[in-house]
This record gives sequence, structure tokens and C-alpha cells, in this order.
Amino acid sequence: MNIWKALFSSGGFEPHGYCYLWKPGLVWLNVTSDALIALAYFAIPIALLWFVRKRRDVPFGWMFGLFGVFIVACGSTHAMEVWNLWHANYWLAGVIKAITAAASVPTAVLLMNLVPKALDLPSSNEWIKANTALRNEIAERKEIELNLRISEANYREQADLLDMTHDAIVVRTPEGKILNWNRGAERLYGWSKEEAHGKITHTLLQTEFPMPYEQIMAKTNETGYWEGELVHRKRDGTRAIVSSRWAVRKDESATTISFLESNRDITPRKQEEEKFRNLLESAPDAMVIVNETGQIQLVNAQTERIFGYSREELAGQQVEMLMPERFQRRHMTDRKDFSHNPRARAMGVGLELYGRKKDGTEFPVEVSLSPLQTTEGVLVSSAVRDVSLRRQAEDQIRVLNVELHQKLAELHVANQELESFSYSVSHDLRAPLRHIDGFARIIKDEHAAELSEDGRRYLDRVLQAVTHTGRLIDDLLNLARIGRKEIGRKNVALGPIVRQAMAEVPSEGNREIEWRIEDLPEVNCDPGLLELVFVNLFSNAVKFTRTREAAVVEVGTQQRDGMDIFFVRDNGVGFDARYADKLFGVFQRLHRQEEFEGTGVGLATVQRIIRRHGGEVWAESKLGQGTTFYFTLEKRLERGPLKSGNEVALGNN
Repeated sequence: MNIWKALFSSGGFEPHGYCYLWKPGLVWLNVTSDALIALAYFAIPIALLWFVRKRRDVPFGWMFGLFGVFIVACGSTHAMEVWNLWHANYWLAGVIKAITAAASVPTAVLLMNLVPKALDLPSSNEWIKANTALRNEIAERKEIELNLRISEANYREQADLLDMTHDAIVVRTPEGKILNWNRGAERLYGWSKEEAHGKITHTLLQTEFPMPYEQIMAKTNETGYWEGELVHRKRDGTRAIVSSRWAVRKDESATTISFLESNRDITPRKQEEEKFRNLLESAPDAMVIVNETGQIQLVNAQTERIFGYSREELAGQQVEMLMPERFQRRHMTDRKDFSHNPRARAMGVGLELYGRKKDGTEFPVEVSLSPLQTTEGVLVSSAVRDVSLRRQAEDQIRVLNVELHQKLAELHVANQELESFSYSVSHDLRAPLRHIDGFARIIKDEHAAELSEDGRRYLDRVLQAVTHTGRLIDDLLNLARIGRKEIGRKNVALGPIVRQAMAEVPSEGNREIEWRIEDLPEVNCDPGLLELVFVNLFSNAVKFTRTREAAVVEVGTQQRDGMDIFFVRDNGVGFDARYADKLFGVFQRLHRQEEFEGTGVGLATVQRIIRRHGGEVWAESKLGQGTTFYFTLEKRLERGPLKSGNEVALGNN
């Protein structure tokens, strides 16, 4: 309490005005000066406080606060000077000065330490330059941002355009990371854009390269472009063969920024090419494919085998190397004419052509030409066939044909002589045969009682032999006449001919025979001769069904390859197929005379009639199961069995 009293009391001292002798001028000079100084000192901290609060980013803000305290203290000392002119509170003034001293010393010390740091702060000019640079940088950044927005808009537009193409478009970094993956790539490979982004292209697609990847990249960086075929794996694991085109994008410093890879799926085309190549390789002929200039593009294995060259030796060479030199100039002219008017030419069209092997050997060939329209122009496919063996065979056939014609001419003369001889012999035998028959019957009718039993039996055998010989002579005469008779063919209904033949077949007592006759077509034939065919076939059927209680004879037609095949079928005893080669021979019989009578000429007559009509006749039979005779009235190129059974003879071989 005494301290506060001492601070605010005069303590027996006189006011400071006594020192100035209370001279008004001197007093008011000091009062005014100290008051103004005090006011200024009190105003400065307020300004500093306002500045620090507004600019909190200014470094050393604490120093402004400390400096403000020091200035307030200084202002207080000047205020006490004015007070002490009339009051003697010198202890209070001393305390205020002590406070001022306490504030000034740290301020001075800290300020000395702060000065070097303050000197490092930019000057106003530097701040102006920095601000100017900052403004320029901001302007540049705004321009860059604008350009980026424009580039982004262009990129999006380009990406939209890439999405419109059907090809798979991939944009990737030089390291292979995917930047853009269009819809075509999504469709082709199965991965979405989000799934593919950032992946390594050729790791994702398991790419199979036609050459080392490093070589492809080196060529692409050097030329800015690469094109080739790649094999990729889709998401489902299937292979995709693509035609790939790469393009490089570089900046102003020629540094590679990115790669644009365009892939077109050619898997179906390659599959078709593989099929074509397989067909080409499987062709029995040498296949040579050339372009419009005559350069060989593709050959097959047969070409290598026939000509002796490898594929590598032929690729890109002129096709004239495969022919003798004497034909090469003419072939060049013909090839140019063909290229102006390409057309298919069949094998071996009236030209004598020769090929030349690698060893110089010449050989005859046949060539067929087929033009192929492709995207690369017209290609010509040539099928070359070595006909050396065929030419040799043709030469042999020509020699054999000459010999055959000579033999046929000789045979024709011999046949004519034989027919004349047969006719003459048969005709000349009739008169003595009639005499034998007549006298034998007179002996039997008038002198039978005078003969012994053996004599009568011998006489009966003579009469039977005469009757058989008479029939044989008749059959031989019919056979000879058929060989000389002109064929008078016309269109007639077959049904009446069959019924007339049935009427001419000799009856055998009270036998029951079931005739099954189908509806028969109209045919072109000689009616009389065809009736004789049916008479002989029906006679055989009736004879060989004699042992059957219910005999059945069928007549009908069958169709094979658009041709009418006629048949006569019975359920008789049949015959052994092992002796079928004797069936249609003259005087050839497959049963004993005691079992079934006959002359052995009837079927020979049938065969001759059918042959003269240009047809063929054959039979199918099994022992005990009947026989079926088939015949046609026109020649067939090939024949298979029509019914189950054994085919035993051909009538036109």
C-alpha cells in the first residue's frame, strides 16, 4: 500500500515547471512536443496491430507486436513528462521508464537477430518482378488449361470417332500400357474398356508375333509404321488372326508419345485360305497360280513332284520356266491375250502342250485354266496334268485298235462264212433227215410186228433223234436268219407282244401255270424279234418249272438310272451259278437231256436279238430257287444286282 502511495505522491519534490521557472513559452513548448510525441507513439501500435491482424501471412508478425509494446511504453514516458510539469510523480515516471527499458532491450536484441532474415526478403522490385512472373504464369496456366480442355474435347471426339469404326483400335504407351480401347476392340476381344485400361497390350492378348518383338518395335520407331499379321487370344481363349497396322505418334522433340494399333479380324478369311490351301494340296494335278504378269504366286506339292522344283525356287518366277524354250515366246503372247479376256478353259482343249522339268526333261501335259478375281487383281489357276503314261497307253491302244479292226474284219468274214455254212448245212440236212424220218415211220407202221422188242426200241430212238435234229436245224436256221436280218425298230406296246408269245408256247397237258404280268410300257424294238425273245424265255420257264406243283411265271419291269429293265422270273429248278459262263453259248446246256429236253440254241438266240437291239441280257439264279432273266433294249454303262441272288452272265461282254 505504501508503494502505491509512494508512486502517486510527490514525495516532497517540486513539479518540473519550477525548473522552467514557469516561463509560459518554455512550458508550452515542452508540453506540446511531448504530447504530440505521445500521441504519435500511441497511434503507431494501433496501426501495427491492424496491419498484423489483416496480414497474418506476413512473416515475423510477433516482432510487430513486440515493437508495438515498446512504442506504447515510449509514448507513456512522454505523457509522464507533460504530467510532471505540474505534478511531482517522479517515482511513477521512473517505473514507466523502467518498463520502457525492459521492452526496448529485448526488442533491440531480437531485431538484431531478425535483420539478416529481413534482408533475405525480396525487395519491392523483386516483389514486382515476382508478381509479374506470377501473373504471366497464371496466364500461361489458364492458356494451358484452356488448351487441355480443347485437347480433351478433341480427344473425346476422336475417341467417339474411333468407337464408330469396326476395327479394333488400341492406343498404347511406348511401354505397351493401354490408353484407349474402342468398341471394336471390346467386340473382338471380349474385354471392356475399363478392364483393358492400363494393361500391357501383348500380355493381355498373348500376342504371337511373326518376328521378334524388338525387331518390330525398331522398324516401327524407324519408319513410323508397321504392318503384318498377328495371332491374339480372346477373353474366351479362342484364337483370332488379325491384320495389324501400327502408327507412331511423336512430339516436337521427336520423342515417341504413343502407338496407335489398328487390328482387323481376318480369321474367317484365313480359315477359307487354309481350306483353299488344303484343297490345293489335295488336288491330283499340279496346281500353279500366277498373277497378271505371269509370276508364280502359289504351287502345290504335286507341282514340286512333277517338275522337280521346290516352292521357294518357283515363288516369284515367271511361269514360262516350266515349259520348253521353243514355247516360251508364244506363251507370253498368249498369256497377255488371256489376261485381256480371262475365261475358263477345260483340260486338254485341242492343244499339244509340253512341260519341262528342272533337269530339262520334257513331257506331255494337259492344262486347264481358271481366272480368279481377287482384291490384288486377276489370278490364273492352272491345273497341269502329266499325261505321259496316258499318251503311251493311247499309242498302244491305237496299235491294238488297228490290230483289233483287222481281227474284227477277219472275224466278220468268218462269221458271214460260218452263217452261210450253217444255213447251207442246215438247209441241206433237211432233205435226208426227212427221208430218214419217213422211212423210219413206214417201218414202224408197217413192219413193227416183224421187229423184236429191241428193234422197236432202237427205231423209237431213231425217230426221237430225228425229231431233235429237226428242231436243232430249225433253231440254227433261226439263229442264222437273225444274224442277217435287218432290225425294223418302232414304238410298240409291250403287253400285246408278251400275250402273243404266251400263246405260242407249247402247252404241256393239264399243267397249272400262274402267269403274273405287270403293266408294261411302250418300247422301241423289232416286234417280231422281241416276241421270239419272250417265246424262248417263256419256253424255258415252262420247261424248268415242270417239277413244281404250282408253277409261277412273272413278267415285269424295273427302273435303274432312268432305264427300263425287263425281267422274266420263274420258280423252277434254277441252275448252279458256277456254270453261268456256258448259259448263252450255242449248244451249251446246264441240265441233262433226260431231265429237260432242248437244243441249247434258244438262249443264244435271245442273246443275239438283244445285242442287235443294243442292249444286254443276264440271269440271276440259285439251285432250287428259280431263275430270273433280265434284259435291256439299250446299253447301260454300269450295272449292279437288281435282286438278291447270283448274277451269272452278261449278254454284251
